[in-house]
Amino acid sequence: ERALETGQIRPHFQPQISTDTGEISGFEALARWHHPDRGCLSPAEFLPAVEGGDLIDRLGEAMLFHALTALSDWDRKGLHVPNISVNFSASELRNPRLPEKLKWELDRFDLSSDRLTVEILETVIAASDNDMVVKNVAALAAMGCGIDLDDFGTGHASITTIRRFAVRRLKIDRSFVIRVDQDREQQKMVSAIVSLADRLGLQTLAEGVETPGEHAMLAQLGCGHVQGFGLSRPMP
Repeated sequence: ERALETGQIRPHFQPQISTDTGEISGFEALARWHHPDRGCLSPAEFLPAVEGGDLIDRLGEAMLFHALTALSDWDRKGLHVPNISVNFSASELRNPRLPEKLKWELDRFDLSSDRLTVEILETVIAASDNDMVVKNVAALAAMGCGIDLDDFGTGHASITTIRRFAVRRLKIDRSFVIRVDQDREQQKMVSAIVSLADRLGLQTLAEGVETPGEHAMLAQLGCGHVQGFGLSRPMP
């Protein structure tokens, strides 16, 4: 709680790269705790404590504030960053005031809604029969925010669910990306996901790209965007 109050937990930013142009198409904001004694901690080390302390919404608020602050700062410096992706938890998506809150935050930083991408885990929407979640995501999409379906292929979301949630982009899970340049079965899986997305008018982004070979094969298979340690680790 003190770490959130004092700004010790803030985003590091991992670039997302267009496979067509090689340019940065956005950044994903990923939480890091700059602990005064233990150094930089990854979410795996502190998320259980955040969830156990019922602080997940507080974490979301802090991440959104720091991410929009960074985006606004890059604009002032003349750096071209099309948009920033922020992860939203199931509890945040159930908040009836979420669209109003995001609109206020974007107005506060003088940013248009298309500069913010809302990342939602596939497991969240696959398991959701909550009308408020559906209503909120639809409202955010109508505002112009991008909707990314994270970890696609692991959470059993149906095509109907994807359409219902106005998803703009599928993020292909790392499990399909590992050794995709060497494994024919992996190539078939990625090709099938890209083909599905194309038919539905959706973009694709592959997560966890770690080698030049994976990057090259994903581009060859038609995946539009990539991110991962092979391109860049998340940066302050």
